[in-house]
Amino acid sequence: MTRATGTRVPWPGVAALALLVLLLPLALPAFGVGIATEIYVMAIFAMSLGLIIGYAGLVSLGHAAFFGAGAYTVALLGERVSNTYVLVAAAVAVAALLACVSGALFFRSTGAYFLMLTLAFAQVLFAAAFQAESVTGGSDGMGVSVAPDLGFGEISGELGLYYLMGGSFLLCYVLLRLFVSSPAGRVVRGIMENELRMRALGYNTFSYKLFAYTLAGGVAGFAGALYSYFNLYVTPDLLGWVFSGQALIMVIVGGTGTLLGPAVGAAFFIVVRNYVSFYTEYWALIMGLIFIFFVLLGRGGIVHLLQAGWRRLLAARAPRRPREGRSAAGSAKERAP
Repeated sequence: MTRATGTRVPWPGVAALALLVLLLPLALPAFGVGIATEIYVMAIFAMSLGLIIGYAGLVSLGHAAFFGAGAYTVALLGERVSNTYVLVAAAVAVAALLACVSGALFFRSTGAYFLMLTLAFAQVLFAAAFQAESVTGGSDGMGVSVAPDLGFGEISGELGLYYLMGGSFLLCYVLLRLFVSSPAGRVVRGIMENELRMRALGYNTFSYKLFAYTLAGGVAGFAGALYSYFNLYVTPDLLGWVFSGQALIMVIVGGTGTLLGPAVGAAFFIVVRNYVSFYTEYWALIMGLIFIFFVLLGRGGIVHLLQAGWRRLLAARAPRRPREGRSAAGSAKERAP
């Protein structure tokens, strides 16, 4: 697992990212705008999982449970409530509550046992949504009857949804970055590196891990709520282990230990799925091979490789200073008769 990096909010980078979100639709066709909109939603979901993996050391294979819970909350409550703020807040609250309760139970186990418990928890929710046909539509899923409305009218066009999802992505990135750079975030990273030492220093490691896990679950629920507005349809697959595995691939391919890495991995995954599938039906095989490559490489994901390449480029361009030993030897020869 790659060690977490970055302790401050890179505001110039955030401004550049905001400018990219603002101007990107000018260079994309309508189909590309739709893909970019989905990328923002999946990036939020991947960042929430990347938070607990790269900064808390908690590898989960059931993170889709919180995403699906948020999506189903909007779909079910949307039949009776139309206020977007209420629906999104309810989705975040439900997902965060599920994360808090499940984390409090599962933190008694570690490693592979914790991984399997999260997987089993997600599959229980998947089975519940699959069996409750009268409520959730069962395997057929259910439609979302409401459109997002922030008080300025319904947002239904592709461009409006794009900026809604893009702004939400920027908001979540800054929020998670602020947490990572906060004293609580530094304690969580310390727990990941050496929990016994942090416990000996007097920190309640259980509470800090539970807070990070609950925050990640709430952010995943927020992504699920946005997805329901984007897709206007939810199915039990959003709760299943396959979707959790896809999120895990996004995090590892993009780069753990960073917040931007999972977002890059989400973009890479969505682009490969949408474009490569035009040429071959074996796009999942190609994605699997890429995943295996990054795992076997052992040097991090795309972001880490880009960072290493940038450092090498800077080192190559930097002027080389003569070694002190050689310069001293040269001066000694010059003084010799």
